[in-house]
Amino acid sequence: MARGRSDGHSAEQIAIALGDREYLATVQQGLIHPREAQPASALIADHVALDAGKRVLVGPCGDGLLGAWAADSAGGGNTVCIDSNAIATETARQNLAANGHSAVTVVSSVPNRTDGPFDHFLMLLPKGRGLARLWLLNGALATRTGGHIVIAGPNSGGIQSFARDAAALLGDGQLLGYRKGNRALMFERPPLLPADIPTPFREPGILNGTYASYPLDAAQRNLTIYTRPGVFSRDGLDDGTRMLLSVLHLEPEETVLDLGCGAGVIGLIASLAVNPRHVTMVDVDSLAIECSLETLARNGIEGPTVLQSVGFEGISDRRFHTIVTNPPFHSGHRVTTAMTEAFIRDAFDALLPGGRLLLVANRFLPYENPIRQRFGTVQILAADGRYQVFLATRPQS
Repeated sequence: MARGRSDGHSAEQIAIALGDREYLATVQQGLIHPREAQPASALIADHVALDAGKRVLVGPCGDGLLGAWAADSAGGGNTVCIDSNAIATETARQNLAANGHSAVTVVSSVPNRTDGPFDHFLMLLPKGRGLARLWLLNGALATRTGGHIVIAGPNSGGIQSFARDAAALLGDGQLLGYRKGNRALMFERPPLLPADIPTPFREPGILNGTYASYPLDAAQRNLTIYTRPGVFSRDGLDDGTRMLLSVLHLEPEETVLDLGCGAGVIGLIASLAVNPRHVTMVDVDSLAIECSLETLARNGIEGPTVLQSVGFEGISDRRFHTIVTNPPFHSGHRVTTAMTEAFIRDAFDALLPGGRLLLVANRFLPYENPIRQRFGTVQILAADGRYQVFLATRPQS
């Protein structure tokens, strides 16, 4: 059976107004709904003028509609959409093509100064203040001195407090407008010398090429995990993964998949128990892939396959003895189980006969029935008041 991303329903297309145009948008599981994202993008479209031929960076681009609007003014060849989330970049490519802008470059990454210089950086506020600082600093460094940086996002997402961060980095900005609980602000990019970067933006992991780290004592080794804002459990090993590792027992000959590898904790531990070349680590986010590679390298591990993938899309030709996952359950600010339920269905096909799935989740998430429906049986290996670890085994025949 072919495996890939299965979200349980056909993608819906809707029309979203930006400026004086309507754009076709795909409603995609795992992204903020286009109607939720529209107010912030619409503020930019209503208050920012882009000249033809100017280079424009849009990020995190999400569904790509703001990039389509930018391409209408600046031209598709001058517009770059960037997002670290592969679901976003896939969806952006689809939406850009649907709106006549296949020439727009779409990159799965975070901004890098070598991508510039851009004349305009249009930034849609991501979730999390540390991640927002990462995007702003690296996006600003990719923007030419004197270029314009526009930030838009919801009050509920922290746009007002983040405006103070932006002012500390860029100087005083201009409030362009507000609507439906969203604000947009514009800044002129000043010269940014290393000595000018304020303290919050100097935290390890904010600037490209730097990482935060924390120690991990496991597998009779003193290990170190390397991470950046936006990567799961960036400040230390989370209790769910700790519980999962306490019941994870691997034989040396096993092939192992770390699904949603984050900063690489599970893949690192697996690589110490089996041949590292038998370990595969995937994540939807390029920041996670970057951190996993750093974690493996700094701990002297060579051999695992580490790649960005939406679920099983990038590894549809492989099968495993063991799949281990601590899956996400947020889409934007909303709790959703749809993606993990899709992972469960696809995991069955990705396992060898007799292979097993180990999944840790918060107690309030209803995964027991979906696992039972796909695998026939399910066991709970460990549980406390917050988490539980499920074990499901694919039948031998």
